[in-house]
Amino acid sequence: MRRPPIRLFLCLVLVLLLAAPATAADDYTDPEYRTHEADNLTRGRGMQLYQLTTPAYHRAFVAASADSLARAQGHQLADATHGRAYVGASQYMSTWGVGNAEDYFDVTPREIAFVSQTGAKLYGHIWGSELPGPRPGVVITTGSIQGSNQMYWWAARALTAAGYVVMTYDVQGQGQSETFGHEPGSIAPTTEGVPFQQSFNFVQGTIDAMRFFLSTPDDPYVPATWTADDVVSQQASSDGERMDWVNPAWAVLDGANIGIAGHSLGASAVTVVQQCSDESDRYLEVPDCHGESYPIRAVVGWDQLGTTDYEPVVPGMNQAADGYFLSPTPSPTAPDPDETLAAHTAWTAAGIDTYTVVVRAGTHLEWSQVAYHGPATRYGEALAAYYTVAWMDRWVPDDPTRNAVAYRALVEGPRPDDEAAPSSAAYMSVRRRGAFSLTDPTALAQDPDTAQAMEVVDLRDWAGRSAVGDWAGANADTVGAVLPD
Repeated sequence: MRRPPIRLFLCLVLVLLLAAPATAADDYTDPEYRTHEADNLTRGRGMQLYQLTTPAYHRAFVAASADSLARAQGHQLADATHGRAYVGASQYMSTWGVGNAEDYFDVTPREIAFVSQTGAKLYGHIWGSELPGPRPGVVITTGSIQGSNQMYWWAARALTAAGYVVMTYDVQGQGQSETFGHEPGSIAPTTEGVPFQQSFNFVQGTIDAMRFFLSTPDDPYVPATWTADDVVSQQASSDGERMDWVNPAWAVLDGANIGIAGHSLGASAVTVVQQCSDESDRYLEVPDCHGESYPIRAVVGWDQLGTTDYEPVVPGMNQAADGYFLSPTPSPTAPDPDETLAAHTAWTAAGIDTYTVVVRAGTHLEWSQVAYHGPATRYGEALAAYYTVAWMDRWVPDDPTRNAVAYRALVEGPRPDDEAAPSSAAYMSVRRRGAFSLTDPTALAQDPDTAQAMEVVDLRDWAGRSAVGDWAGANADTVGAVLPD
């Protein structure tokens, strides 16, 4: 289907700006709200406009897409004799398999291949295996609708630079991972894990990814629900096939402390899987945990955390779009400002620290970088990276000094000295409230029973910027705007 031209989109923005003025309100009868809407609609296409109009990006994309497609075709050729078929979008659509093309070659992660509990072969990458350790780890689960792990390399780069070992991978049926399942040791395909668009692939994909991530030579990888005989059968069948059974970064990974993060259906998955943490006995009650616990210390859900049945177990961060899904679209009436606070309410009620960030004008694609036809803001990636790293630093490393620094980064992040800093509340929604409930680690160390969490609802107001719903104030706050002042 042909997309509407950018010219038509800009005309819509002008119509919003020139509509007849009226009194203050939370809808199009208010000229300030209309101006804010026009600003949001352009911000939400800032990344797309940049990619379409930047020659350097075009050149980077050509090189990155050639590499991604060559790797995908190589997997297909190498694995065909083992009965494996790959029909994911990034096998054939280069825009799906490069993430941010300009950063594609900045860091070369180590490719891995492992078998899931359905027998499907999953491909992924380990980041930081060449760096000294031990270092805490993070496992990242992609979003659905053919999300590829390359779309989340922005987070892997940021976390690796911050001192983590990171695993990105493609769930079954997406990216460069296999489409069909197999019985252990058989090359005959099965329909287990088909279709790809189901929560099982993401929840159990996260479980299997964690199990692989925590594997060592003394304790090799075993997919969830598999027996030792199943592994033997698979290893015999995979003779001559690329298949890993040990995390290549095992020697530098602190296997006692990991975090998990996921986007979209992957965010729903990590919401479920955080219940498998060894921080409580909840894992014994959750069927998806299979009676086993894991050293999960924190969870981050990218649009959004807490969209399924769950009980909070570990500290949780929710990052949300500004109500826009795959494209910014007009909103004649302002949404419920508390629409994104469900996770905040649940975690706070459980007495567990939590944080919610809502990207101003953000779309669902702020976290999954799709070249050229993925509308997003120019600042969403940096905002998401800052708070993802800070949340992991607060809870995952066994390092009180690092935890304390991260606490300050979370508390003061929305109100930096430089209002254009990546963490600034200038980049946070004017339509939906962000919030946090955080406990000072110093107070926790002194007396966990009496330490009280500090709760803030409306991070913009907390930061001294215009509050959520203040359209005139937001219109004067032009940091990150695409339209000229």
